[in-house]
Amino acid sequence: MIARAEVIVSGSALRNNFRILKNKVPSLRLIPMVKADAYGHGASMAARTLLREKGLHAFGVASFREAVELRLSLGDSRVPVIVFSDSAPWTPEHSSLCVRYHLQPVLSEIESLLRFQSLKESRKVRYHVELNTGMNRLGIPLDSFGCVMLPPESVFTHLADADSPGSSLTRKQLKQFESVLPAIRTRFPSALLHFANSSAIWNHRDFPLMRDLMGKMDLARPGLSLYGIRPFKKAREDGLKRVMRFSSRVLNRIHLQPGDRVGYGGTYVCKARNGEWVGVFGAGYADGVFRSLSNQGIAVHGRKKLPFIGRVSMDLSAVRIPANVRVGDELVLWGDEVDPYEQAEAAGTIPYEITTRIGSRVERSDV
Repeated sequence: MIARAEVIVSGSALRNNFRILKNKVPSLRLIPMVKADAYGHGASMAARTLLREKGLHAFGVASFREAVELRLSLGDSRVPVIVFSDSAPWTPEHSSLCVRYHLQPVLSEIESLLRFQSLKESRKVRYHVELNTGMNRLGIPLDSFGCVMLPPESVFTHLADADSPGSSLTRKQLKQFESVLPAIRTRFPSALLHFANSSAIWNHRDFPLMRDLMGKMDLARPGLSLYGIRPFKKAREDGLKRVMRFSSRVLNRIHLQPGDRVGYGGTYVCKARNGEWVGVFGAGYADGVFRSLSNQGIAVHGRKKLPFIGRVSMDLSAVRIPANVRVGDELVLWGDEVDPYEQAEAAGTIPYEITTRIGSRVERSDV
């Protein structure tokens, strides 16, 4: 059966990207972020693919549900699974889950940290501490670090503007984190340190403050770039390969006459004197083709970019096609043929949202 819409995920591309990232920070071990089902690519697939890569330290997820599912999919592997944002308010059930499934929580809220440390079972749990250096989202205040009593596996912070290492906010956060390093080293000499996401990995060498502080770190946490998408629009590709390829098939071709309209509301009107061809394909907003791509997005046929025309509907979308496109032909919506930032900007969003919104009815396969 020919799929109306299909996602193909490449394990070899994922391994390629991991190695590129590792080469950028050769002295650090990596925590691949596989939260949100590996940014829509499949957490189990991603983790299994990277399980034996040199330089792997742990996998990062957002919730305990994600963590348990990943642990079960990994079988008897004891590679750490770190839960980054689901530990408040801390309960004894959290401790039990950590012990049973060998999970490592991040404590990033002061009351939950105190509660965690008060429970006897917590002494069996390896955990991590996040510090708030200015992102003001999660993290224990720097002046509360003295409340950390049990030795953590790692202490880290999260940069809010790592795309711009020279920004005043980034400089402030790096200085703040650097200021607490002596206390961390004195009290918990075995604790690992980290702050770098994909953007910081990508551009730290170009900014002295970030480069110097990176030299004192132990770990890095790649996310988007692991899946073959450069971490910010102006970044170099540097050999990244797209892990996901999202495509659909032409279901119908129609020759429009001048004045003919396309789709709900008739928002596209044919103005070509000799008419034009439209190709209707089998993917809509239920499949992850954003409605905001109406009259904005692109699809690729061979090497030719084809513009969306008319409104994206739940199951169908349309593009202007040359006369040689036939029913059954493939149209690529996301992959090596399409710049993720071009498609995301056309949709009024960012690449992260597009990859994580692929619909459940889209057929998937791994290669």
